[in-house]
Amino acid sequence: MQIKNNKFLKRLLIQFLPALMLGYFLVFTVAYTWSLRSTLGQWNTLESSSTDTLTYSSEEWELIHLKSFLDARLAMSASDSIGLTINLKDSLIQLEMKGVVLRQVKFDRAEMSRFFKGLKPRPYAEHFSRPFSITEIEGTIEKNPVIVRKVPKDTLEAAQTKVEVDTSKVEFVEWHLLLDSALIVSVVQSDESETGPDWSTFRYRTRRHMENFRSSNYAVIRMKRPVIYPEITVFIPASEARSFFRALPPNGQVVLRL
Repeated sequence: MQIKNNKFLKRLLIQFLPALMLGYFLVFTVAYTWSLRSTLGQWNTLESSSTDTLTYSSEEWELIHLKSFLDARLAMSASDSIGLTINLKDSLIQLEMKGVVLRQVKFDRAEMSRFFKGLKPRPYAEHFSRPFSITEIEGTIEKNPVIVRKVPKDTLEAAQTKVEVDTSKVEFVEWHLLLDSALIVSVVQSDESETGPDWSTFRYRTRRHMENFRSSNYAVIRMKRPVIYPEITVFIPASEARSFFRALPPNGQVVLRL
């Protein structure tokens, strides 16, 4: 009896479980591909693009990108809040308010999902000729670091209160914006530290990946389409990434030029 149980367990571990995992992996891949194509179809399905059968040259495409970018910046200039502009064409990221550039950084590296290459000219113009609104914002550092201290009663108590600044603490800067609940913009520090991302950054990334995996896995189990967020990642120095993150309002606007 013991021998039969051992054979059953061995067969279960060697044959059944790998086959089950492979089958689920294939189902998950098909569901993800289906979701990606469906999401791209939704972006490209607009009333104004239903009869768009024209073929655009590269020069005309550049003009569409430029006009959409200028229209979006003009619309964002009507806001009283600080906005974020990311220009992948000229490798520029900047904070601006009322059309005035407050801070500008030129980046050397950026990554963009292949999803955006499937956009058609008319839908692209309609999506990117207006600023996107920030739905969620989170990062590895505090958005608004605040230290609450009790006011000393007299000069003696004030003299006894020492404010020590921890200069040894090094934080890896990485933050993410969910825009219009449709796409993600990520900003990651480009200057790598000697030890790389710290433990808190590892936990932050693990949490984000696990949340995405759980939501996608839950959708697949329920035979529904997983939610796909195409992503754009920009790499800038840590000091700039920190200042941009803390200056940007949680409900601010973002203008993109691909």
